[in-house]
Amino acid sequence: MAVLVFLSACQAEATQTPEPTLTPALPTPEPSATIDWFPRTPTATPQIPVTPQPSQATRTTPIAANLIVADDFSDKELWQTSTSSAGTVAYETDALSLALASGKNTLTSLSSHELPPDFYLEINLDALMCSPEDQFGLILWNNSSSGTYRLWFSCSGQVMLDRVLPSGITVLQKWQIARKFQIGSPAKNRIGVRSQNGSLEVFVNQTQQFSYSPLREISGALGVIAQNSSEHALTVRVSDLEISNP
Repeated sequence: MAVLVFLSACQAEATQTPEPTLTPALPTPEPSATIDWFPRTPTATPQIPVTPQPSQATRTTPIAANLIVADDFSDKELWQTSTSSAGTVAYETDALSLALASGKNTLTSLSSHELPPDFYLEINLDALMCSPEDQFGLILWNNSSSGTYRLWFSCSGQVMLDRVLPSGITVLQKWQIARKFQIGSPAKNRIGVRSQNGSLEVFVNQTQQFSYSPLREISGALGVIAQNSSEHALTVRVSDLEISNP
């Protein structure tokens, strides 16, 4: 009986199914980095030298470096003043006023500014009271070796140039329409005069009107003039004078 029990036990152990052995999962290999044996390098952009081209600037007025005189009419010793039956020449705030009484009268005022043969001039001539027949303007080179030149403007919008000599008055440029000239009153006008190389150019509000030549080597004082030709009063205001090399 003991032998049978032992055999039965051996048979029971022989018939047992062994348990499966678990194989551990292997990690998924990471892909290896691709080696760039010929890496790209940035290509430098060639710098092409640029030669600056000179610009041709159009000069309508002289540059400030050429300025000879800047008169804001604050110095009351530079222009003549007067009072008579014809009217009054007097200083205002930063201006000179020529106020003519009614009738046919003429007023002038000469300055201490001496005009050379070559210059560029700009000045404001504003008509505060004005009739179409009235006239006002500039005196150029007063009593020079070639006489006194007068540049006239009418309140109707015309311009004229004449010359005064002991023998009489000669018209150098007949009356013509002044382009860009502000007529009537009140009216503001910026007058320009350029004298260079024996030629005289006239501008109104930066617009050329006419030129006259030849001129001689002359010099003389600058002045202003006004005259009325009707029974109405005339008032002209003068301001902001600049004289430069042309």
